Amino acid sequence: MSATPAKPILVAVDGSPSSWEALETALSLAKLMDRPVEVLHVVQLRKAGYFAFIDRHLKEDHEAQAQKILQEAEERGRQAGVPVRTHLLETEKSPAEAIVEYLSGAGPIKFLVMGTHGHGYVARHLLGSVTERVLRDVTHRGLPVPLLIVPGGTGPE
Repeated sequence: MSATPAKPILVAVDGSPSSWEALETALSLAKLMDRPVEVLHVVQLRKAGYFAFIDRHLKEDHEAQAQKILQEAEERGRQAGVPVRTHLLETEKSPAEAIVEYLSGAGPIKFLVMGTHGHGYVARHLLGSVTERVLRDVTHRGLPVPLLIVPGGTGPE
Protein backbone atom coordinates (compact mmCIF):
# COMPACT_ATOMS: atom_id res chain seq x y z
CA MET A 1 0.00 0.00 0.00
CA SER A 2 1.26 3.47 -0.93
CA ALA A 3 2.09 6.12 1.66
CA THR A 4 1.24 8.93 -0.74
CA PRO A 5 -1.85 10.94 0.13
CA ALA A 6 -5.04 10.27 -1.84
CA LYS A 7 -5.74 12.59 -4.74
CA PRO A 8 -8.38 15.08 -3.65
CA ILE A 9 -11.72 15.64 -5.30
CA LEU A 10 -11.95 19.27 -6.35
CA VAL A 11 -15.26 21.13 -6.45
CA ALA A 12 -15.98 24.69 -7.56
CA VAL A 13 -18.74 26.53 -5.69
CA ASP A 14 -20.28 29.93 -6.24
CA GLY A 15 -23.07 29.77 -3.65
CA SER A 16 -25.78 28.85 -6.16
CA PRO A 17 -28.09 25.90 -5.51
CA SER A 18 -26.47 23.92 -8.33
CA SER A 19 -22.99 24.46 -6.89
CA TRP A 20 -24.19 23.20 -3.50
CA GLU A 21 -25.56 20.11 -5.26
CA ALA A 22 -22.13 19.65 -6.84
CA LEU A 23 -20.52 19.93 -3.39
CA GLU A 24 -22.92 17.38 -1.91
CA THR A 25 -22.12 15.00 -4.78
CA ALA A 26 -18.39 15.53 -4.24
CA LEU A 27 -18.74 14.90 -0.49
CA SER A 28 -20.71 11.69 -1.07
CA LEU A 29 -18.13 10.40 -3.54
CA ALA A 30 -15.25 11.45 -1.29
CA LYS A 31 -16.73 9.52 1.61
CA LEU A 32 -17.15 6.41 -0.57
CA MET A 33 -13.65 6.72 -2.03
CA ASP A 34 -11.95 7.84 1.22
CA ARG A 35 -10.63 11.06 -0.33
CA PRO A 36 -10.38 14.65 0.84
CA VAL A 37 -12.29 17.44 -0.89
CA GLU A 38 -10.85 20.76 -1.96
CA VAL A 39 -13.30 23.59 -2.55
CA LEU A 40 -12.60 26.49 -4.91
CA HIS A 41 -14.40 29.81 -4.91
CA VAL A 42 -13.49 32.55 -7.36
CA VAL A 43 -13.86 36.26 -6.66
CA GLN A 44 -13.54 38.19 -9.87
CA LEU A 45 -11.99 41.55 -9.08
CA ARG A 46 -13.42 44.36 -11.17
CA LYS A 47 -12.89 48.07 -11.14
CA ALA A 48 -16.15 49.91 -10.52
CA GLY A 49 -14.95 53.32 -11.55
CA TYR A 50 -12.55 56.10 -10.82
CA PHE A 51 -12.98 56.10 -7.07
CA ALA A 52 -10.70 53.78 -5.11
CA PHE A 53 -13.03 53.68 -2.09
CA ILE A 54 -15.83 52.18 -4.21
CA ASP A 55 -13.48 49.49 -5.51
CA ARG A 56 -12.27 48.75 -1.97
CA HIS A 57 -15.83 48.40 -0.63
CA LEU A 58 -16.86 46.17 -3.52
CA LYS A 59 -13.83 43.97 -2.93
CA GLU A 60 -14.59 43.77 0.80
CA ASP A 61 -18.22 42.82 0.07
CA HIS A 62 -17.13 40.11 -2.38
CA GLU A 63 -14.55 38.75 0.07
CA ALA A 64 -17.09 38.67 2.92
CA GLN A 65 -19.56 36.76 0.74
CA ALA A 66 -16.77 34.39 -0.36
CA GLN A 67 -15.84 33.66 3.26
CA LYS A 68 -19.48 32.80 4.05
CA ILE A 69 -19.59 30.41 1.09
CA LEU A 70 -16.32 28.73 2.07
CA GLN A 71 -17.39 28.44 5.72
CA GLU A 72 -20.63 26.80 4.58
CA ALA A 73 -18.59 24.36 2.47
CA GLU A 74 -16.40 23.50 5.48
CA GLU A 75 -19.47 22.97 7.64
CA ARG A 76 -21.06 20.67 5.07
CA GLY A 77 -17.79 18.72 4.95
CA ARG A 78 -17.78 18.38 8.74
CA GLN A 79 -21.38 17.14 8.69
CA ALA A 80 -20.49 14.58 6.02
CA GLY A 81 -17.34 13.48 7.87
CA VAL A 82 -15.08 14.44 4.97
CA PRO A 83 -11.93 16.58 5.30
CA VAL A 84 -12.44 19.82 3.35
CA ARG A 85 -9.80 22.36 2.41
CA THR A 86 -10.92 25.66 0.90
CA HIS A 87 -9.26 27.96 -1.62
CA LEU A 88 -10.26 31.52 -2.39
CA LEU A 89 -9.07 32.60 -5.83
CA GLU A 90 -9.07 36.36 -6.30
CA THR A 91 -8.44 37.33 -9.90
CA GLU A 92 -9.22 39.84 -12.62
CA LYS A 93 -9.68 36.90 -15.00
CA SER A 94 -12.98 35.16 -15.58
CA PRO A 95 -13.95 32.46 -13.07
CA ALA A 96 -13.46 29.79 -15.77
CA GLU A 97 -9.94 31.02 -16.53
CA ALA A 98 -9.09 31.10 -12.82
CA ILE A 99 -10.32 27.53 -12.30
CA VAL A 100 -8.41 26.19 -15.32
CA GLU A 101 -5.27 28.05 -14.23
CA TYR A 102 -5.63 26.51 -10.75
CA LEU A 103 -6.02 23.05 -12.32
CA SER A 104 -2.87 23.61 -14.41
CA GLY A 105 -0.73 24.03 -11.30
CA ALA A 106 -2.61 22.08 -8.65
CA GLY A 107 -0.90 18.72 -8.97
CA PRO A 108 -2.75 15.41 -9.01
CA ILE A 109 -6.53 15.69 -8.71
CA LYS A 110 -8.93 12.73 -8.85
CA PHE A 111 -11.57 14.81 -10.65
CA LEU A 112 -13.29 18.20 -10.69
CA VAL A 113 -16.98 18.46 -9.81
CA MET A 114 -19.05 21.40 -11.02
CA GLY A 115 -22.73 22.20 -11.10
CA THR A 116 -24.68 23.56 -14.00
CA HIS A 117 -27.72 25.78 -13.86
CA GLY A 118 -29.52 23.61 -16.39
CA HIS A 119 -29.97 26.34 -19.00
CA GLY A 120 -31.50 25.14 -22.23
CA TYR A 121 -29.64 24.82 -25.52
CA VAL A 122 -30.33 28.37 -26.70
CA ALA A 123 -29.59 30.06 -23.36
CA ARG A 124 -26.38 28.08 -22.91
CA HIS A 125 -25.10 29.11 -26.33
CA LEU A 126 -26.16 32.73 -25.98
CA LEU A 127 -25.01 33.20 -22.39
CA GLY A 128 -22.35 30.54 -21.95
CA SER A 129 -21.49 29.20 -18.53
CA VAL A 130 -18.46 28.81 -16.35
CA THR A 131 -18.87 25.02 -16.36
CA GLU A 132 -19.01 24.87 -20.14
CA ARG A 133 -15.92 27.08 -20.50
CA VAL A 134 -13.96 25.04 -17.97
CA LEU A 135 -14.90 21.83 -19.79
CA ARG A 136 -13.85 23.32 -23.13
CA ASP A 137 -10.55 24.74 -21.80
CA VAL A 138 -9.58 21.56 -19.93
CA THR A 139 -10.20 19.57 -23.10
CA HIS A 140 -8.41 22.08 -25.34
CA ARG A 141 -5.34 22.20 -23.08
CA GLY A 142 -5.29 18.44 -22.62
CA LEU A 143 -5.23 18.68 -18.83
CA PRO A 144 -5.38 15.26 -17.15
CA VAL A 145 -8.40 16.20 -15.02
CA PRO A 146 -11.69 14.32 -15.42
CA LEU A 147 -14.80 16.47 -14.92
CA LEU A 148 -18.05 15.44 -13.29
CA ILE A 149 -20.89 17.80 -14.19
CA VAL A 150 -23.87 17.73 -11.80
CA PRO A 151 -27.03 19.05 -13.42
CA GLY A 152 -29.00 21.64 -11.47
CA GLY A 153 -32.23 20.56 -9.84
CA THR A 154 -31.13 16.99 -9.08
CA GLY A 155 -30.94 17.31 -5.30
CA PRO A 156 -33.66 17.27 -2.63
CA GLU A 157 -35.68 20.46 -2.23
